[in-house]
Amino acid sequence: MALTKGTVYLTYNSATGKNCVVTVRNSSGAALYMTAEVAVADTYPNSNVQDVGFYTSYAGPVYVNAAGKCVAWGGNIDYSGRWNGRSNCG
Repeated sequence: MALTKGTVYLTYNSATGKNCVVTVRNSSGAALYMTAEVAVADTYPNSNVQDVGFYTSYAGPVYVNAAGKCVAWGGNIDYSGRWNGRSNCG
């Protein structure tokens, strides 16, 4: 998922059933407010796992067990972010 200053990545490991989210800046520099978040969509926000802070290059990784389920995920760089409430089902 593209952001103005970077990208939020979602990956899945079929061996472990875990989804992973990491938010990566286009270029490192002074620390900016960043987030990486992932949850099982049907149990959000109770299953929400997040990394929030001021970082120079990336936030995360964060993981959730979601084999056979949909995930909600997103991220933020410098207070500009995106959120996908339900995707990557299965």
